[in-house]
Amino acid sequence: MRKTGAFLTVVVTMAFCYLYLYKRFEPSHVHHARKDDKGDTDKNTESDLCAASPCEHGFCVVRFDRPTCICEEGWTGPSCSWEQNECHSNPCHHGKCIDGVSSYTCECTDGWIGTNCEQDIRPKQEPPQQLLPAAVPKDDDSAEDVEHEQEKRMSVLNDYCSRYPTKSSEYPSKHTLGQLIVNDKYNILYCFVPKTGCTTTKLVFYNLEKGTNHTLNTVEVHKYNFTFLDQYSDEEIQQRLKNYRKFIVVRDPLERLLSAWRDKFVHGRDLLTEKFQDMWSTIENKTDSEYDKLRNVPFKAFLKAVAMDQKKWHNAHWEPAYKLCSPCQVKFDFVAHTDTLAEDFPLFFKKIGITGKDSFLPKKRQTRGGKFLSEDYKVISFEDMREIWTMFKPDFDMFGYSFEEDITGLLRTKNTK
Repeated sequence: MRKTGAFLTVVVTMAFCYLYLYKRFEPSHVHHARKDDKGDTDKNTESDLCAASPCEHGFCVVRFDRPTCICEEGWTGPSCSWEQNECHSNPCHHGKCIDGVSSYTCECTDGWIGTNCEQDIRPKQEPPQQLLPAAVPKDDDSAEDVEHEQEKRMSVLNDYCSRYPTKSSEYPSKHTLGQLIVNDKYNILYCFVPKTGCTTTKLVFYNLEKGTNHTLNTVEVHKYNFTFLDQYSDEEIQQRLKNYRKFIVVRDPLERLLSAWRDKFVHGRDLLTEKFQDMWSTIENKTDSEYDKLRNVPFKAFLKAVAMDQKKWHNAHWEPAYKLCSPCQVKFDFVAHTDTLAEDFPLFFKKIGITGKDSFLPKKRQTRGGKFLSEDYKVISFEDMREIWTMFKPDFDMFGYSFEEDITGLLRTKNTK
């Protein structure tokens, strides 16, 4: 009897230990329903546990009868309340990193610009004065400079897109597909942005397609019926986006806006001049019916209307390039600038294997630069300039333009007058 009693005692003790350990280390997917005093199953056990331990930036799950937080990107800690430091990897090459929520910004030291302060704009040291005449730079040296500049532009664009991987994985919008001119003869897609020299660029693609050598005096390219990517089937669109060389021409946003205003509201009056008369309302307290008289819209009113981003005032001539062409989705292979088209086109032709077509490429011409901007922007308030910068910031960041340098140049010009 004593042996039997001892044996039963051991069995009961082991059973109790087993039940305790099973309950203590029960798998997360096993949740036994509990019953209240009325015998009903309590279905809110998990939500009750999570409510007692909320997750600030994440969502709660119950594991082993304990609430656990699954944190959103950029947050960590037991309750997802600790912000991750994106500056920990020292992304700013030549500047100070300022941490943000799932992002960071770089304050560059003097002489460096770019998203990660990676672009060196320090003035090059002048060579020592020589007694003999300096040698004239060779064409090869000039071509190397153009190619190096193109590499920098692509690096800036790719770096921007890498910071927004979700955007890069999206499919280009129907709006963008309608901006991409297709050249099946040379496997090229060209996204045209108005007021970036698109008349000159369209003429180049017209001559490529037709095998001609026309000039702007002999053909009106804007009346030519180009083929656009949205005219193809979905399969044909994907094939061209994947295999064709993608080309875009961009311009400093402030220069482009001024050029659009002068073209549409100063030098020539057309349907747009009449359509956008109510832009006056941004600086005058009048009703729409009082704008029957055709007047030139002031530059200040034009900029205010553009910055308001209202649908009634949308137009491709002043729409940001990133909205027209979706650079991160299209993944362009070549970025040309309006003021360097004469140098950019030969390099682009060389990269895609086009030869013997130099006769219809654009010639180099003098640009008006800072003076062109200062004459009209000097009457614009800094608050209005900030609104324009906010709207066009992706254009500045994607294509290597500097709003700060533009403003500095304008201020310098104002102070010298």
